[in-house]
Amino acid sequence: MSSKIVRRYFLPIVCVFTSAALAPSYAGPSPSGSGPAWASLAPVPSVGGPGVGGVEGMSVAQLGDKIVAALGFDNFSGDTATTRIYRIASNTWLANGADAPGSSSEGAGTSHANLFYSVGGRGASGARADLWSYDLASDTWTVLASMSQGRAGLGIAVVGNSLYAIGGRTSTGGPCTGGPLSSVERYDVDTDTWSSVASLPSARSDLAAATVGGKIYVFGGCDAAGVFLHDVDVYDPETDTWSTAPTDMPTARAGMYAVARKGGTVYVIGGWAGGPPLSTNESYKASTDTWTTGLLPMPTPRAEAGAVGTGGGIYIVGGSQPAFGASVDANEVFKP
Repeated sequence: MSSKIVRRYFLPIVCVFTSAALAPSYAGPSPSGSGPAWASLAPVPSVGGPGVGGVEGMSVAQLGDKIVAALGFDNFSGDTATTRIYRIASNTWLANGADAPGSSSEGAGTSHANLFYSVGGRGASGARADLWSYDLASDTWTVLASMSQGRAGLGIAVVGNSLYAIGGRTSTGGPCTGGPLSSVERYDVDTDTWSSVASLPSARSDLAAATVGGKIYVFGGCDAAGVFLHDVDVYDPETDTWSTAPTDMPTARAGMYAVARKGGTVYVIGGWAGGPPLSTNESYKASTDTWTTGLLPMPTPRAEAGAVGTGGGIYIVGGSQPAFGASVDANEVFKP
């Protein structure tokens, strides 16, 4: 589908929170029943088709009763500009939306006030500094102000009316391939401007981030030496400070391009630690600073997947089975 792109430089919006209910119309165990259980859902659309093709490194987030899975690397066509739309209640993929302003993968996706955002990623000339928003209602992409630093494999989080682009790497060769960043940039939605905030305690790429109680927690990743990290750090936007105090992740890993939250608990699922892709499923409860291990493993081990928590389920969308470029079309939901 051809692109619908608008360029503008001021975007006043109102914050609205929406949620979606699950319907028990899936193959496998029903995530609306008693947990824990995994269910296999309609596969991610790809050029190769079900069971053959796949997409990794998408920007993924929830908008109302739908999940947007945009951009990403399709193993039959390379980096894409495709806007894939999944309807949660009916377990169906709708017709693709308008193409994004450019092809990319390994960026980060989030949503805020009924808009979907894709931040960073990789392009033909290197790591992208782009910020694009997508309005599902009008099927329109908007080009917004760019970051000061191009970054792929970054973390993304929302606090209030601000988006935070966290760490990442300058390399576009896939997870943990070099150039990790410690810098963090804050985007003000009201003024369409970026500013620098306190840097991470150490440079890291291919990490994941989640907001709990107004603070941003970041999980795992890899450092400049390619070491896979257990690290969990927390950022307080009120004081513009980072702390390394949270208990480290039990399983060191990277390539979780998103983590999902149910209440005050963050689920870190899958990833990569240098060997085969992981099916590891661990949860972190911020209020007690404790981890729960040994949760029911993900049926399709993978990294570079999207994650969305909604309606009591944790959705893991697409991904890869390293070596990278071995994209999968798996779409699965976990009911804790």
